[in-house]
Amino acid sequence: MVKKKIDRCKILRNYRNLSPAKFYTLNQRIKKSIIGSKIIPESVWAGNPDLIPSYLATSDQHDLTYHGALDGSRLLISQREVLQAKTVEYLDEMASTLEAAAVRNPDVLLASGFDLGKERKSRSRKGSPPETSGT
Repeated sequence: MVKKKIDRCKILRNYRNLSPAKFYTLNQRIKKSIIGSKIIPESVWAGNPDLIPSYLATSDQHDLTYHGALDGSRLLISQREVLQAKTVEYLDEMASTLEAAAVRNPDVLLASGFDLGKERKSRSRKGSPPETSGT
């Protein structure tokens, strides 16, 4: 088995700008990864014990509303947008919590279901000349 090197990885927050269909797919993947994960211990969520139950309830409501909105009902589409925004708030909290837990156990990021990306270091421009004023 080949183990991926995940040094300096971070969770991509790309779920904020996804279409409803892509968001639904990503959310379902995260939900399945979080529930009953043996790699992500329950102690990760100890700092905010209501986070996962609240996320799961909102995610389930989003699931129902997403499928109902497929017929074009304007009411259900607006409800889906509200639930998607609320779910994004929970995903942001979960991502921050998982990144903090990944300091000790980097495998939690791989098991989370979130999209991952490499953390980029900023480069300083040492060779650029200082700006001069025309006095």
